Amino acid sequence: MITIIILTLCFLAALSCKIKKVKAPEIQALLWYLHLAFGCFALLCVLLMLNDYGFKGTQTERVFFTLYAGTGMLIYGLTKPDNDARYAYLTVFFGFPFVLLIGLLLPPLRTLTLVAAITLLSDSEFQRYTIDDDYALQTKTTGILSSYPVYSLVEDKYLFFEKIVPDVVKPKAALHSLKMVKKGGDSVRIQVNNIDTVIAIY
Repeated sequence: MITIIILTLCFLAALSCKIKKVKAPEIQALLWYLHLAFGCFALLCVLLMLNDYGFKGTQTERVFFTLYAGTGMLIYGLTKPDNDARYAYLTVFFGFPFVLLIGLLLPPLRTLTLVAAITLLSDSEFQRYTIDDDYALQTKTTGILSSYPVYSLVEDKYLFFEKIVPDVVKPKAALHSLKMVKKGGDSVRIQVNNIDTVIAIY
């Protein structure tokens, strides 16, 4: 929900600036710096996710992606129309809601657009259950797209990062009861409902 609220506010602010033809070069320059910074963080998030890593926190990556898109919309609202590549790049951010709207209006694309919108805009629900100071079991539920949560093992890594190993509990099931017991220093026994899983930890 936070993602939708932030992007909606940015879109409306950009639309208002575009209608009123607001000129604020200092703010525009500052937004460009922020946009590039969030873009670098977003790219880093993608690279980390491809290797089962991430920044600490359950929603950190989504925050970077949201602010990257939101600042792009705001810059578009403050930019004078042009035919260069920079303006076309900014138009992608501002035009995204219209693409979703068109997709929802066209019956052949309606289902695909709805799934894409939920995936990109809906905030997943996370819960973490501590195993010890370095490890935790995480459950992730993404709205109507998943009947059951995804169980992941989260390991504290370095200063700002953590390693996330998904699908450590199979078959998937709704969480009704949970027991976790460390077995020595190299494994942990996780019991979700009546499903027993032993996971190696290092």
